[in-house]
Amino acid sequence: MPIHKLSPLVANQIAAGEVVERPASVVKELLENAIDAKADRIQIDIERGGTRLIRVTDNGEGIGRDELELALARHATSKIEHSDDLKAIYTLGFRGEALASISSVAKLKLSSRPQAQDMGWSAVAEGLDMQVKLQPQSLPAGTIVEVRDLFFNTPARQKFLRAERTEFVHIEETVKRIALGSPHVAITLRHNSKVVKRVPAAHNHEQHQQRIGSILGASFLREAIKLDSSVESTRLYGWLSPVEWHQSSSLGQYVFVNGRAVRDRTLNHAIRQAYHDRLPAGRMPAYVLYLELEASQVDVNVHPTKHEVRFSNGRQVHDFMSRAVEEALLEQGEMLEPNSHIGDTEDNLVYMKPSLSVVQPTTKADPYFTPRNQAGAFAEQVKDSGSAAYSAQLGRQWPQKPKLAARLAQGDFWLLHDRLLLQQTEQGVKALDLKGYFCSHISQCLQDEWQIGEVKQRLMLFPLRLGIPADSVSEGFIRDWQAAGFDLTLTGPKTLVVRKVPSCISHIDLQQWLQETLYQAVSSNLSAKDWQAQLLRTLANHWAPERQTHWLEELSHLPWAESSFCKSYTSEQLLELLVSPHSLR
Repeated sequence: MPIHKLSPLVANQIAAGEVVERPASVVKELLENAIDAKADRIQIDIERGGTRLIRVTDNGEGIGRDELELALARHATSKIEHSDDLKAIYTLGFRGEALASISSVAKLKLSSRPQAQDMGWSAVAEGLDMQVKLQPQSLPAGTIVEVRDLFFNTPARQKFLRAERTEFVHIEETVKRIALGSPHVAITLRHNSKVVKRVPAAHNHEQHQQRIGSILGASFLREAIKLDSSVESTRLYGWLSPVEWHQSSSLGQYVFVNGRAVRDRTLNHAIRQAYHDRLPAGRMPAYVLYLELEASQVDVNVHPTKHEVRFSNGRQVHDFMSRAVEEALLEQGEMLEPNSHIGDTEDNLVYMKPSLSVVQPTTKADPYFTPRNQAGAFAEQVKDSGSAAYSAQLGRQWPQKPKLAARLAQGDFWLLHDRLLLQQTEQGVKALDLKGYFCSHISQCLQDEWQIGEVKQRLMLFPLRLGIPADSVSEGFIRDWQAAGFDLTLTGPKTLVVRKVPSCISHIDLQQWLQETLYQAVSSNLSAKDWQAQLLRTLANHWAPERQTHWLEELSHLPWAESSFCKSYTSEQLLELLVSPHSLR
């Protein structure tokens, strides 16, 4: 068959296959257009589950007569103009495909009147010939979009539509997402001329909460944990179900990024990680979470449905979201001992909010403990009848908040140059060299595990890709690295992927550390003993502490107080350190 150009109808029907999956997809696109047009009142009329009629009426800015025909053309939009606009998208829609795709598989009528225009106009298009007909029409300011007989000219798509009730359930879920993502918009949903849902606009925090309750249920709102956490220009807020309030399906799980409902694997994984081991098998939490960040930090131009997004720094977003949810859950389960004595000098327990994942406390000391795997499990647990009763009420053992040490309350711990952890004592200021201590701890753990031949590993959230100065390496070479705790896989010429590393390694730039050692091992044909020694020698050269680490919590499981890296400083020595950071190197 010779190459030829597709007709506009066929091209639009192909695009409709991605944009218009079912009636709910049409409702989503039309609602997003209405919200982008600054509408604050929207009415949705549905007949026969959306297969016969979908009508969306809004009081937005409207479309002028001269632009009505262009609005139904493919790749025509008012929301972006230049390629640079794709770097920071502030609207829900931007692709300019929705109306053209819908009109190619349905009978579409677009009626609109801007406030400054005396009379409204309608543009009628049917999928048969794609010709647009304009005609005057009397209507109030705003826009009305009618979509009739969906898939009337594509019988193959019609066969895949479900029962009327099923299709309407999908529409109802779409409306819920839009209502949660745009709380300032009043929405009315009618099915077969009967009002099914009426959601008033929310103009303050209390009304927003009421909207959450009307959609997810009053029981969720009564038990929900409120979350509001910020770091730099990123903010996460919303409501979470506590661990004792769970469900059997993923219904009631809503995540919004800058007001856009998304189903993102990175964000979903962050939430699952926060709830890890706290829910019974097969049970799921409910939540409504709003993530706000700079538009330039998120790419929404990933899929035509705009349900997927990508972040310029996905790891930071993931860790921030997981940490914020964990802190909210931990605070919900915390309980101060009622008779704690702040001035108790024998109490060495301190509490700081966790920055990493929270799991249940261990019952015995673990010499290979890594804060990355078990942050939040305290060295000892405060036990009394009150906390036990509270734990029994929750149905599981929660890490309880220990007594708050007076030293911490007075602010006698602080960090200097991201390197020294300082503590005020009666003899002066005691400082722990974090770099030296952690590198020594990691080195000792690795040597011990290599000697006994049992290396504890952790799975990398994002595998590392490393280059090698050869087209391939021997199977024996890979086996040696795997025996040392590094799960290497040869994925192509001169490329290795690392999916697991020893769990005792933390605060190290793994990419550079492993890349340099691996390159040296292959190019110089080093033995396993030699490249392992190289790893240990260069460990300190790749010290990279994670930002906002709560060092007291990480060190609460390690014997740091009597470490050789812990020394006392006089006031004169501290002053010298303050003005000369290079002296720490």
